[in-house]
Amino acid sequence: MRRRSTGVGLAFSQGFRHRRGMIETAAPEPALIAAIAAYKARRYAEAEGRIDALLAAKPSHPAALQLKALLAQLRGDPRAAHAAVKASLAVRPGHGPTLAIARDVARALAAAAEAARAGDDAHAAAGDFRRALELDPTPAPGWFSLGLALQTCGDYLAAAEAFARVLVLAPGDAKAMVNRGISLQQAGDLDGAWACYRSAYRTDPSTFAVISQALPAGNVGILILDLHTLRDRLAG
Repeated sequence: MRRRSTGVGLAFSQGFRHRRGMIETAAPEPALIAAIAAYKARRYAEAEGRIDALLAAKPSHPAALQLKALLAQLRGDPRAAHAAVKASLAVRPGHGPTLAIARDVARALAAAAEAARAGDDAHAAAGDFRRALELDPTPAPGWFSLGLALQTCGDYLAAAEAFARVLVLAPGDAKAMVNRGISLQQAGDLDGAWACYRSAYRTDPSTFAVISQALPAGNVGILILDLHTLRDRLAG
């Protein structure tokens, strides 16, 4: 199967270019040069072998870790790519090309997480959503999906926190308010749950049906005898 190019040549050449008025970086090691050459020639197994040898000697080498992440992505292992790109960014957190790779890895992890969730493997889904959001915490849908996976796992406090992150990024998301309420209710925080349900209903009255079904459900259900009284309580 043909593997797509990720622009590593530009990324690495920019990483080592000497520019007037800037602090010069040390010349790259011959081992790294050879690994980059193998990568550019699409000899990926050779490139990874050379990078692994370099990392065995220098485990925190940021450029080697960057290339390791790219190679892991190419062979379809986003978890290994996550570990490598995270380690690279720990050494040089503002490095633009590595940040771009991190966003690409995050998208691959989110896709893997969605596939796991569709296959009823909520624990694997939650793990991959967490890894994706660790690299790129900006997508509100990612936090929402993590919250749903955590609900399925029964980790309601963590789910409530995930939905809270959605609301930081998308303050008017009534579905996130409802799901945060459901999570808090199942965690035993009824006051917090009611506050979320009220906010959801005031933001979007169509959430009433979901709220009325959620309140009596689960391990911490609340018996609802009068829907008119419930509507008044949510609106009040």
